[in-house]
Amino acid sequence: MAATDTCASIRFRMQDGNDIGPMPVNIALSVLAVKEKLIQEWSKDPTKEGPKSTADMKLILAGQVLNNTRLLSDLRMPTTPDTVVTMHLVIRPPAAAKSRGENSQGEVEKVSKCSCLIV
Repeated sequence: MAATDTCASIRFRMQDGNDIGPMPVNIALSVLAVKEKLIQEWSKDPTKEGPKSTADMKLILAGQVLNNTRLLSDLRMPTTPDTVVTMHLVIRPPAAAKSRGENSQGEVEKVSKCSCLIV
């Protein structure tokens, strides 16, 4: 079996302790492609409110935040059928963008601040 046809069984653990999966994922995929696959899974269930984009998600494996350009095959995950790899999935809450001073287009708004100078 070629490396591009190899799948790993991955479970995605969220901050609240809920799991997604385990699901078979081709290790030739990039981290960004895996995030897109997770968004597709969320869109299948209208009762769950998931992330709006891949920028709202972070995948963590072995204590490292995974870069979107990395391939799963570079992570040296076990691909045996009876092994399940757990990745942590952190989702930025929708209100987080507003608390950082961003508007709906993702642009940073200027915040006026008062300052006093006593001479």
